[in-house]
Amino acid sequence: MSYGLGSGPGGATLSELGCYNDRAEGGPCASSALLACAQPHWIKEHRVPSFCITPSESKNPNLNGVTGNRLWGHFPAYDVLQLPHNEGLTAGTYQDFKLCFTAASDIRNVVQTINNLPRSYQGTCDILLNEQDTISANRNLVILYRPELAVHLMYSSRLTSSMAAYLQRCVHMIYGDAPRGVDMIFQRTFPTRGRGRLSSAQPAMAIKHPVEMFLSRCDASRAMRRMKDVLFDPARLDERHRLLAALEPPHRLAHIYLWKTGVLAPFSLDLSSFNQPNRLAFTPQGSWLGKRSDLSPLHGWDVTRVRASGLKNGIDPAGDIFGSLFFHIKQELKEFITRIKDFDINIHHTQYDPRLLSKGVTIGVLPSFTNAMFDRIDIGDMGDKFGVAECIEDWGALLDKRNPHSCILAHSVSWIDSRPSPSRSFSSPEKVLEPLKWKCRNIPSLGQRLKAMLQQGSYSPPVLRLIESLDAFVDSGPSFQEFLASRKVYSTCLSVGLHQRERHNVHPKRFGIPLDAPSQALPDVSKEEYYNLLTTGGADLTTRFMEFEVAA
Repeated sequence: MSYGLGSGPGGATLSELGCYNDRAEGGPCASSALLACAQPHWIKEHRVPSFCITPSESKNPNLNGVTGNRLWGHFPAYDVLQLPHNEGLTAGTYQDFKLCFTAASDIRNVVQTINNLPRSYQGTCDILLNEQDTISANRNLVILYRPELAVHLMYSSRLTSSMAAYLQRCVHMIYGDAPRGVDMIFQRTFPTRGRGRLSSAQPAMAIKHPVEMFLSRCDASRAMRRMKDVLFDPARLDERHRLLAALEPPHRLAHIYLWKTGVLAPFSLDLSSFNQPNRLAFTPQGSWLGKRSDLSPLHGWDVTRVRASGLKNGIDPAGDIFGSLFFHIKQELKEFITRIKDFDINIHHTQYDPRLLSKGVTIGVLPSFTNAMFDRIDIGDMGDKFGVAECIEDWGALLDKRNPHSCILAHSVSWIDSRPSPSRSFSSPEKVLEPLKWKCRNIPSLGQRLKAMLQQGSYSPPVLRLIESLDAFVDSGPSFQEFLASRKVYSTCLSVGLHQRERHNVHPKRFGIPLDAPSQALPDVSKEEYYNLLTTGGADLTTRFMEFEVAA
């Protein structure tokens, strides 16, 4: 009589926690949630995972290049001023600043910088926020116009009816009637809730496609199907499993839940009212703007702080990590809105090729920057696209020589592609694994668990994560300097009166190193810090940052 009354499938007795793995693809895993997942599809099918196959080797056209806009950041946002390490909090309280972000695909670095100004800031801060991509640039403009909606505008694919209606009103307020055929420039200025202004200047043709998107009539069901077509593309199965295999079990469930719902919110929130598509994230035809690599919105935030925000708001971040992220972003935006209201902050939004923009600033096209002197210029990853030396040549003359703390900040992700690196050995992990086995064979103190892991297949998730983590033990600094020299960065600096900083004052040279530890070459992070920064936070061990200042 008592058979079949259990809580498990078919009334089975539930005596242990079940696996959280990929319920969206073929149903729940039957295993128990005891260990990190070791059964992605490439393991069960005895094949090389697709992310270990180079484009030239692949027969699948879906793997050869990915198109689309990146909706979420690459790695944690940062403050480009870092006043405690530069002008100082006391002097910075009364100082005017001119900041330039030449390739800002989102507003996170602007938010982080404004939120780190002294609470009693008395100066004027003028920010030039540029992005060449028309869609990303105009998403930024709409979000800045009404940042109170930004959590969902930036990270959710669905909105409530009232949110969607408000977004439509904002779009009409910003863009008004379509530009006339004779108009060459779209130029608008909007009041903020404080003393500053939000202004936009871009080619009139640049707003045509974004406005069509923002005012489109695509329905939510079609939009969500298109989003899932991208996220659950069979050609990207191995990438999803690679991400999930590295996560703690509850965080796997959180990611799958987000992929299915498309709404960044705590688990407890009833999402039935989110019945409209977020038109900032879909084309007029309903296609999702995100790349297939946009799998986790945590890639872009300091996950240690995200966890703290969750605890502060009564959420257990060990489980509901996206509920924690929701409240963290909400708090950051609330602080940003307050400071925009209380401070004199002017944001000058533009959409131009950054190489042309530098020339326009030089000749005084933008009235607020007629003296063409910036305290910070963040060129982001432009060096990967146009060349570091070329960017320095374009922007070096625009640094404020009167401020000894002014600098150009840049980072490079792709430099490592031309250099040897353990993490670039996925296509042939045996080359890394066999020497490791040989070196570890005669080490008595080596843990049995590590020894057992080294005996697993070359493409097992633990082995691949081990290979990826080896970059933490490699000082890539000398190799990176050789790379810069080969790209004529030093000679270009000399010609424009700059030099590369030996000691960074804005951002560490690589992730995992404190800014106040200039001589430290290797990351020194705990297991928890590694998980927060690299596994869930999306930071890359090989990404290198550069700072260039006016030569004395």
